[in-house]
Amino acid sequence: MPQTSARLTSRFIDRASATGMTDAALAAAIGVTRQFYSDVKLGKQQPTTRFMVGAVRAGLANSFADVAEPTEHIAA
Repeated sequence: MPQTSARLTSRFIDRASATGMTDAALAAAIGVTRQFYSDVKLGKQQPTTRFMVGAVRAGLANSFADVAEPTEHIAA
């Protein structure tokens, strides 16, 4: 049975990169730790609701859909 998870969209990654801010500064703007931001960016963690709200409030996205997109994984 497939499991649904989420990952950052390429739009969000491009927009965050275009700011020229460090990962630490982006994490602070979003309201998460630098380590959590890095883990989400690398796909080790899923973006949380708090992450998505923070990204929208920080002006890095216009909506949750701009931040994350669903992915499906087949469970073994």
